[in-house]
Amino acid sequence: MADQLQKVILGFGGGLATDFGPSFTSAPQNGALIIPWAVAADNLTWELDGGPHKVGGTSRLNTTQIQVGTNTVHGFFDAWYQGTIGSETQKQWANIGTSLYSMDALDGTWDSQLTGLEDSKQPHFFMAKDIGIFSSDSNTDVPQRLPVGLTVANLLGSPPNFAFGTWHQNRAWAAGVASNPSRLYYSASLDPEDWTGAGSGSIDIDPEDGDRLTGIWPHRNELIVFKGPNKLSIHRITGSAPTGSAAFARTPFVKGISAINMNGIGTVGDDVVFASPRGLHSLAATAAFGDYIEAFLSRPILSYYQNNLNHNTLGETWMANWAQKGLAVWTFAKSGGTAKNVILVYDYRFQPGRWSTWGRTTAYLNCHSLAIMQQTRIHRLYAGTTTGFVSRIGDVADQRLDGSTAYTAEFKWPFLNFGSSATMKTAHGGWASMAAKGDYNVTIGWSRDRNAEETAAVNQGGGDTLT
Repeated sequence: MADQLQKVILGFGGGLATDFGPSFTSAPQNGALIIPWAVAADNLTWELDGGPHKVGGTSRLNTTQIQVGTNTVHGFFDAWYQGTIGSETQKQWANIGTSLYSMDALDGTWDSQLTGLEDSKQPHFFMAKDIGIFSSDSNTDVPQRLPVGLTVANLLGSPPNFAFGTWHQNRAWAAGVASNPSRLYYSASLDPEDWTGAGSGSIDIDPEDGDRLTGIWPHRNELIVFKGPNKLSIHRITGSAPTGSAAFARTPFVKGISAINMNGIGTVGDDVVFASPRGLHSLAATAAFGDYIEAFLSRPILSYYQNNLNHNTLGETWMANWAQKGLAVWTFAKSGGTAKNVILVYDYRFQPGRWSTWGRTTAYLNCHSLAIMQQTRIHRLYAGTTTGFVSRIGDVADQRLDGSTAYTAEFKWPFLNFGSSATMKTAHGGWASMAAKGDYNVTIGWSRDRNAEETAAVNQGGGDTLT
C-alpha cells in the first residue's frame, strides 16, 4: 500500500575531507541526496560510480625474512635493462638494513650484493644508460653502479657523493652533496660515469640561502629543481646544451613551496606531484596559484596533514603513482611515532580528486617505502616494511595482511540535516543496498540527534542485496 513517506537515496559524491566540517545541510533533490564528502574513508578505494570499496589485502613477495641491521626496507626499485640481445631483463634492487640486495624478475628471493652500508639512510635509485645507480644521504657511502650481470661497484668517473639523481637530456643529474648543498651536478652527454670531461659541469642554485636541494625531476624537457626545507623554492633548468654547459639556464619558478624530499615526488599524467612541509601539491596548480592554500591537492585533508603526521619524518616519505588504478599514494608516520603506518591515497580519476587513507583509523600494513613493480605486464604496488619483507599491497583478493591478519574498512558520512535544521523531520526507517562480496558482515551505524549510535550487521553472504 502506498504511503506518504518521502524516500531518499543517499549518494556518494566525494572523498575524505577532514576540513569540511561535521555536518551537511542540504535538502534532497528528486528523491536523492548526494553527499559531497566523508568524515572517514579508511582502508578503502573508490569505485567509478563513487561508492567505497574495501582495499585489497597484502602478500609478501619474499617468504624468507631479511635480517640485517634494522631489517628495514629503506627503499627498493624495479630496474629494466635493455642490453644488446633485443629483449629486456628485469631486476629488482633493495636497500635493506645495512645491505644492498637484488632479485631476479620478482622471483621472491633477495640476493645480497653489498654489505657494510650505513643503516637508516634515505636511498635513491635511478637508471642511466642501462646502468642502475644507487645512492643515499649517507656522507660515507658513495654512489654505486648496479649492472645487470656484473658485480656491484663504486660508480666510475669520480662522481660527487650525491644523495639522489635522475636521467635528463641524455645526462645523469645529481644533487644532495653535503659539502655543496645548493649545487646541481651533471655528467657528460650519454655517459653517467663521466663527471669531469667535456660537457659535464654544475650549476649553483641560490647558495647559502638557508635551504638545500631536496629533489630534481624531469618534466616537459626541463629539469625541475626543489629547494627546502625552510624558505622553500622551485627552479627550472632549461636547455639541452648541445655544445656544452653554456646552453643550460636556471629560471626561478616559485617561492614559498617545494618538495620535502626526492622520494616524495612523482609524475601523474602531464603533471608532477610532491610532498612538502605544508601539504601535498601539483606542479600545475602551483604554477597557476603559487602557494595559495586552495591550490593544494591536500586541501580537503590539510589539517590532518599538518596536525596529525610526524613532521620530523616527513623527509622520509615515499610516493608511488599506481597509474593502473588511478592512485597517487604517499606513506607517512602518524604523530607520536616513527613507523610509517598511514598511507594517504589520492584518486585522480575524479575531478576534483578524491582522498582516502589506509591505516588512519584502523590498522593496515606499516609501509616504510613504496614502489610500482611490473609483473607479466601488470603494474602492482609494493611496500617495503620494517621487518625485512617487501609486500604487494592494495589489490590482493585475500583481504588479510600478509595472509594472516584481518583488517577493517571504515566509511562515515557527516551528520545529515536533510534540509534546514529549523524544520523537524522524523526518520521512519532505512535500508542499505550493496553488491555482495562474500560471507562477511558489514556493520552499519547511525545516530539520531544526540542519541547514542545504533548499529546493525548486514551479511553479504546471502542472495539479497537489499536489507
